[in-house]
Amino acid sequence: MGLAWCAVLWLAQLIEEAQRLASQKHFATAEKLYRQALRTDPQSREAKFGLAQVLLWEGHYVEARRLFQSLKGADAAEGGATAAYWQGDYRTAAREFAAINRPFARSSLAEIRSASAGDFRFGIEGVDDNQPYRAWRSSVTVSSFSDPLTRWDVTAGGYRLNNLDRRIVRTEPFVIATNTLVLPWQRLTIVASGGALRYPDGKTGSIGGLTLSRKLSSNSSQTISADHRELLTNATAIDTHASVTRFVAGWSRYAPHSWLAGIESGVNRYFDHNRGNYIQGYALWPIFRRERTTIWTGASAALRQTDETRFELDSVSSTRTGSFFSYSYRGSYRGYWTPRDFSEARAIISIAHTMQRDAELKAQIEDGVGRDEARAFGPASGLSPLPSSIFKFDFHRTFHPYRLSAGVSLPIATAYRLECGIERSVTVFYAANAFRASLVRRR
Repeated sequence: MGLAWCAVLWLAQLIEEAQRLASQKHFATAEKLYRQALRTDPQSREAKFGLAQVLLWEGHYVEARRLFQSLKGADAAEGGATAAYWQGDYRTAAREFAAINRPFARSSLAEIRSASAGDFRFGIEGVDDNQPYRAWRSSVTVSSFSDPLTRWDVTAGGYRLNNLDRRIVRTEPFVIATNTLVLPWQRLTIVASGGALRYPDGKTGSIGGLTLSRKLSSNSSQTISADHRELLTNATAIDTHASVTRFVAGWSRYAPHSWLAGIESGVNRYFDHNRGNYIQGYALWPIFRRERTTIWTGASAALRQTDETRFELDSVSSTRTGSFFSYSYRGSYRGYWTPRDFSEARAIISIAHTMQRDAELKAQIEDGVGRDEARAFGPASGLSPLPSSIFKFDFHRTFHPYRLSAGVSLPIATAYRLECGIERSVTVFYAANAFRASLVRRR
């Protein structure tokens, strides 16, 4: 009897010590003590419940939920529902929280229902570059949930393209529907989209794609995707239905106030049977951290190649010098940019600052060096006002790209949030100023 009493007392002390360590957030040590207690008494509810709580706080949601489900009582039911909630299984969590009349269960259920209410977004963006070219795009998106893990978005809008050189303007519509399905226990998110867009040349084509994203940890994920989309970023795209089918694989890591990184590789198949590929990546490390402000520094790099260039001659002019004429040639990328033997590296500084009333300010500076293969035309001079024959030749050039951007996100009413951003971007074949703004209403 004395030995049995000593064993009970030792077990109680072991569990008490594990509880103390868990309250001080020494979860790994507390887990070891709880497991030791269960080896002594596999039926101890207190040890099972304590271990389940520690596993929950450590992020081991599958094992935590299994332990909670092996126990009776409202506290265990709430623990099992919480494991599903934190895993991202909002559907199961909502069902189980609804059956529990406890403060945490009620507040968690309210959070799930609030996040599943959907939203309304109006967005507009414009670009003005030196091709010369201007473009505007506006859209309205309505979002809803058929259940907490299935989201539906319908976006409708239009775009306006303006080739300033030729004084040609086109305004065309588009519509696209997107379904996002989350499989939390598989850590998988599936995004499928489909829609239609009318191109500047009057052709209507399909757009959309499929993306699979799997979480590798709480901060990192890997993604594969295939999509078909428009290419309306060049002045010459106003004459055609420039589009591309992309196959992309990537990995990324994002954690607030911590280091960020990503790498992506893809293959582009263009509407005119041309083909390209690329690989690009970046890494940023926080060098300054305060409660409201974080500054990152890092670098990015990119390699791009296209099978065939689409840079073609547009016009030729001449200037007379004595008995000779000096020729000037003007060319452009027909429909879309086709980088060849392209390599680029940039240094990056990024700043994020949280202001009062949950407003956020972000800014980024990029500057670097690049190299690619360009196309030129000859001859340089001749005896006639215009060359009798023109030839092409390729050469390598070095350039210095940079990008400056700033954005703000701020609440303007209880259910509304305004997001605005501006950008100045200069690369090898254009210099552009861009503006983006959106108004979001949470329902």
